[in-house]
Amino acid sequence: MTATFFCTDPESQGGIECETFYETDRDSWIVQLKKRGPKVRDQLVALADDETFGEMSGRTMDVFVRKYVRERYGIDLGIASNRATVR
Repeated sequence: MTATFFCTDPESQGGIECETFYETDRDSWIVQLKKRGPKVRDQLVALADDETFGEMSGRTMDVFVRKYVRERYGIDLGIASNRATVR
């Protein structure tokens, strides 16, 4: 498997809070996230021994969705504010 950088938290500070998406040559994604421990793990349904989890900020998800839609569908969603209301 080969992982290729896709995007990261636009407000990340290097190795601190550096949530990152990687695209693989197997038509899948790898997500680099912070570990959150056994109290969170116990709340997840059917997490297998070879699976893991991490917490992703809204900032990183926003940039991922905008980039994904632009690259896959050619639609530029622009820059969305966190609390924008469309009327």
